[in-house]
Amino acid sequence: MQLESEKVHCSVSPEVVYDFLTGSFNNYREIMPDDVEHFEFDDSSFVFGMKGVPHIRLVNKESIPHERIVLTAASSKLDFDLVLHLDKTPNGTDAWFSFEGDFNPMMQMMIKKPLQTFIDKLIQKISLRFNS
Repeated sequence: MQLESEKVHCSVSPEVVYDFLTGSFNNYREIMPDDVEHFEFDDSSFVFGMKGVPHIRLVNKESIPHERIVLTAASSKLDFDLVLHLDKTPNGTDAWFSFEGDFNPMMQMMIKKPLQTFIDKLIQKISLRFNS
């Protein structure tokens, strides 16, 4: 299953966005949707939870400075990557999330809409954070 958020423009350089999100997993708290009820972090991961959804732990799988941050689920029960893409523009950065996961058709049918909503809210929070 592949999903993609809308692309938003940020009035800062890709370095600013990248450095903020790779500086500390605690910084992800700022971009979490308002309906996230649980958030905790340590040096290597962060965990978040929403009502009716099991807590999910994400770890950094790959980072390409100022271009891409790939987070992956730490549980072998969930097989997915959440990727933040950063493209430099003449006056800032275009940013968007993509989601790629391997789920059975029944699970995919149940989670597709909530996941799309989740990544759309994440990118809107990034837009708010880096355009104010």
